[in-house]
Formats: sequence, C-alpha cells, structure tokens
Amino acid sequence: MTTSKTKSRSRRDWNLWRWTAMCLQTLTFECVLVSVRHVEPDLRQLSSRVVTTRYGSLRGFMSNLSNRQLQPVEVFLGIPYAGAPKGPLRFMPPVTSPHWKGVRLADQFGPVCPQKFPDITNETEALQKMPLGRYRYLKRLLPYLTNQSEDCLYLNIYVPGSVIRGASNLPVMVYIHGESYEWNAGNPYDGRALASFGGVIVVTINYRLGVLGFLPAVDRSARGNYGLMDQVAALHWIQDNIREFGGNTRNVTVFGQGYGAACVNLLMLSPMAKGLFQRAIMQSGSALSSWAIARDAITHTMHIARILDCPVQDSIALVECMRKKKLEDIMGVQIQVPDHLSGFGPTVDGIVLPQDPADIMEKSTSLFTQYDLMFGATRVESYFHFTAMEEKFGIDSGRRDRLLRTLVRNLYTYHLQEIFLTVVNEYMDWSRSFLQALDIFDGTVDALGDALIVAPVIRAGTFHSGGIPREDAYPSPSLQPASKGKKSFFYIFNHQSEFADFATRLGCIHGEDLPYVFGAPLVDTLSHFTTNYTRAETTLSEIVITYWTNFAKFGDPNASGHSGDVHMDNVRGRYERIVWPPYEPIHQKYISISMKPRIRDHYHAHRLSYWLNLIPRLHDSGDGNTSIQHHRLHDHDNPYSYDGVVRHRDNSGSLYPAFTTPFPEEERVQIVEPQPNETSRNVNITVKIETEVVPVQDKHPLGNLTKTSSEDPAVYSTALIVTIAVGCSLLILNVVIFAGIYYQKEKDSLEKKLQKTYYEERRSEDDEGHPSGEKPFLVKDLSSSMMLNQYCPPAEFDGSQTLDLVQPSKAKHQQYQAAGKGPEGCEAQFHLGPRMPQGEREIGIREPLLSSSKSHAITAKVDCLQAWEHQAQEMTVFGIDGRS
Repeated sequence: MTTSKTKSRSRRDWNLWRWTAMCLQTLTFECVLVSVRHVEPDLRQLSSRVVTTRYGSLRGFMSNLSNRQLQPVEVFLGIPYAGAPKGPLRFMPPVTSPHWKGVRLADQFGPVCPQKFPDITNETEALQKMPLGRYRYLKRLLPYLTNQSEDCLYLNIYVPGSVIRGASNLPVMVYIHGESYEWNAGNPYDGRALASFGGVIVVTINYRLGVLGFLPAVDRSARGNYGLMDQVAALHWIQDNIREFGGNTRNVTVFGQGYGAACVNLLMLSPMAKGLFQRAIMQSGSALSSWAIARDAITHTMHIARILDCPVQDSIALVECMRKKKLEDIMGVQIQVPDHLSGFGPTVDGIVLPQDPADIMEKSTSLFTQYDLMFGATRVESYFHFTAMEEKFGIDSGRRDRLLRTLVRNLYTYHLQEIFLTVVNEYMDWSRSFLQALDIFDGTVDALGDALIVAPVIRAGTFHSGGIPREDAYPSPSLQPASKGKKSFFYIFNHQSEFADFATRLGCIHGEDLPYVFGAPLVDTLSHFTTNYTRAETTLSEIVITYWTNFAKFGDPNASGHSGDVHMDNVRGRYERIVWPPYEPIHQKYISISMKPRIRDHYHAHRLSYWLNLIPRLHDSGDGNTSIQHHRLHDHDNPYSYDGVVRHRDNSGSLYPAFTTPFPEEERVQIVEPQPNETSRNVNITVKIETEVVPVQDKHPLGNLTKTSSEDPAVYSTALIVTIAVGCSLLILNVVIFAGIYYQKEKDSLEKKLQKTYYEERRSEDDEGHPSGEKPFLVKDLSSSMMLNQYCPPAEFDGSQTLDLVQPSKAKHQQYQAAGKGPEGCEAQFHLGPRMPQGEREIGIREPLLSSSKSHAITAKVDCLQAWEHQAQEMTVFGIDGRS
C-alpha cells in the first residue's frame, strides 16, 4: 500500500514538473518572440564589411541558420529608403532619405507604419469572426507589428554569404507584403532561408497604409496613392544602392501575396515604375480583384473629415486640416467598408495609375506585357470569411444565400438576381440527394474564392499571355503572346502542411504557400510561420524556392543554370523530368505544386467560365427602357437578407455616398450626407474624380436609365386595384366550388346511411320469417350444374309476381310433386314470392313472367339467367342441391 502511494505521488510530481516545464518553455518562447529585436543582436556576429550607400555607410550582421547545409546570411535591417512622412510631409509623396554620418548599425527593424490590426484581444469574440487557424496566425504575427510610427519607410536586405567571398551581380527579389491595405508590414517576413538556399538577395519593405497611405486625390495639391509611391521609391533606392550589396540592378523581381500581389500588378501598369524591375510574381492576387482598387475612397475621406471637424467644402483646407490632426485622432475614426471592397487603397489618379487596370491590361502594347510574369493561387482562397464553428460544422443554405447576395450586390450593378441565381446553381452539388452543412460550406468557399481571387488572377494572366478581347469572351487560336520573349507561368499550390493551423479537409488555404516560398521548413524557426514540418515538406520547400529563384534569375522556372550549390542541384535533378510549360490562352497549362508536381491544363475551366465569360455578359445595363427594379435583388431592402456590410442604392439606382449594415432601417450607418452649402468648385472636382474611379462595368450608371410607365403612381394604383379585384373574384369562386363539393359529399353520405338502414330493416324482417331448419347454401358455379327443365307454374301465378329460384330439399321436392304443383323430374322449382328468407346470396335476378306461360314447360340453361340480369332487382338465387 505504501509503495502504491509512493508511486502515485511520484507520478503526480512528475506530471507537475512536466507541466511547469512546458509553461516555462512557452513563456520563454513568447518573451523571445516579443523582444526578438532586442535579444537577437546579442547573439549575432557583426559583419566584417561596411557597405557604403549614397546616403551613408551601413554595417549589418552575420546570421548562421540552424540548417548546416545552408550558407550564412548577411542581414541589414531598418534601412531608411525615404524621409519620414510626418508633419508637413503627411499626405505627400515620399522624399529622399536623409544622409547620415559615420557607420550606421543595421541590426534593428525599423518601426512599422500606423495601422489598424484586427482585434484579437478576446479569443471568444475573435473566433466568431474568423477560423481558429487564422486566430493563431494573427496571434503569432502581432508582436512584429507593435512598434508603430509615421517614420516607417524602411527596408530590410538579406544577402547570401557567398557575396562576402566575392560573388556579385546576384538576382534581387523584392517582397511586397499583403494581408490588407490597412495593416501588416515587411518586417515579419524573414528572407534568410530564401536568400541562402536560392542564392538571391531578398528585400522586404514597409509602406504607408490606410488613410495615411491611400488618401485619394481630393485636390491638385494631394495626388493620393502614397503607398504605391513608397513602393516605387523603394525600387529607386534599390536601383541606386543594391549593387553595393552584391545585387544586379538589371535583374530585379518584384513578388507579393494577396494585397501585395495586387500592388505588384499595379506597379506593372504604372509608368512611374518603368525600368525599375524586370519580372513579377503574383501570388493569390491581381489588380482585377474587386478589392484591389478603392472605388469609394473619397466618400470615406469626407466621413473622416467631418468626424475630425475639418472643412469638406474646401478640399485644400481639408487636407491641410488633416495634416495638423494628431495621429491618434485620425486612426481612431471608424469607417464602414462594404465586404469584398477596400475603403482606402490604390485609386486611378491619372499619374501613378493612369487608367483602370482592365483598360490598360487588355492593350497588347501596354507596360503590362513588358515583364515576365508568374502568377497563381492556392486551392482554397476565401477561407477567412467564416467562423470557427462554421469551419467545423458547416453552414446552412440561408447563410450561403446571405453571403452570396452580399457578394453580388457589392461587386455588380446590373441583373443582380440573375447573377445570384447563376452562382447558386453552379456551386450546388447536384449529384447528392441531400446536402450536408459541410457540403454547402465547401461550395460557398469555392464560390467566394473564385470570384474574389482565382478568376481575376487567371484573367490577368490571360491578358498577359495573349489577351482576350472584350468582344469575344473565348480565346481564338490566332491569339499570340503580346510581347515576344515575355512569358507567363501559372501555378496552383495544392499542398497543405501536415501540422497546419487549418483543417486538412479542403486543402491548402490562402497564405499557406508563403512558408514554403520563404523556406520555413528548412530551418527550426522562421519569424511568425509555424515550426513543425515533415522531411517531405522540407523537400517541397526546396522545390518551391528553386522554381521561384530560377524564375527570378532567368525568367523561366525550368532553367537548368548551375547554382554552384550541391544540395540545390540534387533537388533539381530529382525533379528534372517535370517541365513547367508557359501559360497561354489556348491550352492553359499549369503546374500543380504538391508532393508530386504535375502538369495539368484548364484549371476548373467550367466553374471559372461563369466568372470569366457568362457573368460579364449578364452584367450589362441593357437598353434605356430597362426598369431599375429589374436590376435589383429580390427583397433587396431587407437588411437581414445579407451577411456583412453592403453598398446602398437609392430609388434611382445611383450609389448613395453611404453604406448600410445588416440591421433594421433605423440602425443603418450613414457615412456621408450631401451638404447643401458645397461650392460648385468642389462639386466639379468630386464629379471628375468619381468619373475617373468608376469601374468598367459601371460606365452606364443606373441613374441614367429611364423609368418605364409601370413606375407612374397613377398607373401603379390602377394596376393594384385590378389585381385586388381579380384576387377577390378568385377567392369567391373557390368558396362556391368548395361549398358545392361539401354539399355533394354530405348528400352521398346521407344516402349511404339511409340505404344501410333500409337493408338492415329488410334483413331483420327476413330473419323473422326464415324457417329454422332450412337455410340455403351458396351456389359456387351455376353454369356447370343448373338446368331448368319441365317447369309448370302453379295455377295461382298471375304473371305479376317475382320468381325466386331455389333448390328445395329432397323432402320438399317430393311434397311439391304430391300436391300436384309440378311434374315429376323437375330438377329445379320456382317459389312464388314475395321473398324467400335471406341467406348467403351471390346473384339476384328479378324478372316478370309472361301470363301465357302457365301451362308449358321451360327448358333453359344457366345462360338464360345472364340475360335476365339486365332487368333484375330483387330476385335471389339461393342454390342447387348438393350434387352441384
């Protein structure tokens, strides 16, 4: 007993010690993660060289990765590429970076730009807005974004150790972060593993976000698109200084993911970025997505100005007022942005972005076709719109309809109900007899992902590889690449990590390709990415880095150029049989990146044809006589029929300068109200800007459509009265028909009751007069046993009575013969009515006899009885003797 207690106590002590150790380990990791900028310099070795730039000298530090097969990396953190955009430089294009004296130690990240990070302080509330994996990811990312300042225009450079040994002219890969135009930074994306394994120089940058980075051009003194200008300024800095770090200014590749990919696409269209890079990689994003361009940024700007008590009548005074406001006041203003759109982001300003992206990209001579392009997406792109419970248990059809109605209303203007029904029909699994909640969830995820990311990405790639004219939604075999020598490569990342944050049921989720691009599986820890990877996933990361860096070096992911790294060459040798073909609009070949890469074609061609071909044709304003109501969704004014924030429209069909949330009418949030005292000058400027940022599909606004006569109040009232009258008439007619049917039914029921009573009375009378010992039996077969021979009717028969054919007993038969009532030998006799006693009967016949048949005999077979049945009423055949 004592031994048992001792073992139990020892086990409890061991479990307590192990739990304490795990807690300490977790706490230590969190502390290191939060203070990484302060701890890592103590563990680093300063670089032996000093790099001299145009603005001063820099010294970085050497970083040895946990993977011994990877070469050391020289790291330079927190390098300013432009002046601090604060004070009078707020809402201004970036200016040249200030010079510094001496050697600047580049071992600390610079501050990130002011931003609004998603609220994850309360886990329970956060999981009602996002999946569990998303919450965990944001929790790991948050420590890198806590140090915020308007002085945030910094970049970080990761240089392979081979440069110190004399290497030069290395390809440069510039990463533009995504996630949102409102938050995130380049600091969290550690480029050491990518630089070491791929043999390239990796650069990450911070740029201005939100209203500070994308205040629209409300007047000539403020042009907007400052975030894009920051990216252009960083590329200029790289052109001026990257050679000193060992990079090649003529071999620069810009790559980004999500919103960063949209920025990459916009840089390809901007004349300001011409000549600053040669290749581009767009991961899960493009400039053709609905959220890529901020169409209503001026509306949100006016809302913020009113909240801050800045004048909205004078645009110059508005910008000057907002420059003087405290940063906390500006960042504290909340705006309501419709789902799948951007409040503040890139706009068509005529300078950075001269025209709408689609208008530029469809031109074969545009800047867009002057770059090599790699583009792609993951298997599941729109996963973050759902909650943790929905991720686990699925959604019902009502939730699906609300989500898709919100999507259609915010993205389109014409024929919304037709588009909505088309989308629901396409993403319904008609092969199943009964749809489970998870089936509906999967279909909705695919619909949102295709509409918001996959279809726009493929459309952009198709424009780059040959273009699809708007007059012809289907590519022609005669289409040729727009720019000779510039290739397009399309991929789908289809592998999900074994220890991923998200459920493995669907496949790779949006953003899960980034760890493989940056090489997280190759090392123990890498910034905010997860740390558990299998050996096979390590190999997959090597393949991905090889593809990405080959494209950056040669413009072709299949290039067999020798890198000088033995390990990398071995990886390439194992997969040398896979040839990744260029993408073109006819065969549409792409590579499916997974444990076993495969070459496929026409990615989800049928499904995506709805977004690329059918819906663009449905989304047409029609002729001028089309009713405005025709273009709306059914029950469009019901806020409970949507899920999220939706655009608001007035009765004329034009967009309100306001938005609604899914709440009752009195609780809707109106962001902007027209001011009666606005000057004509300001109105003209506003109209001009709105005309510039109108999307292609809205070139014919609903406000210009003429109303039909059905919308006249008098005509509508008459039609309503006629409708009510017809309805009342139909109601009365239905009542009369129902009453007649009910009366007939009751009449039939009463007749049945009377008939039943009559038969019961007659049965009781017959039972009283029936002899107790003479009960006839049922005839089984008359046709084979009964013959009527030599019948002599009795003398008292007068022809008006009825005959009941019976089979008397033998004694009774002899009695009849003795009384002289029938000749001897008759096999059947007729009994003179009124009736015989009731018994089991099968055939009843009633037939009047001829008065002249008193003295002659009737010989007939049973067939005669069948002829009598046409006039029979009550005569009953009881039976034949036992010989039958």
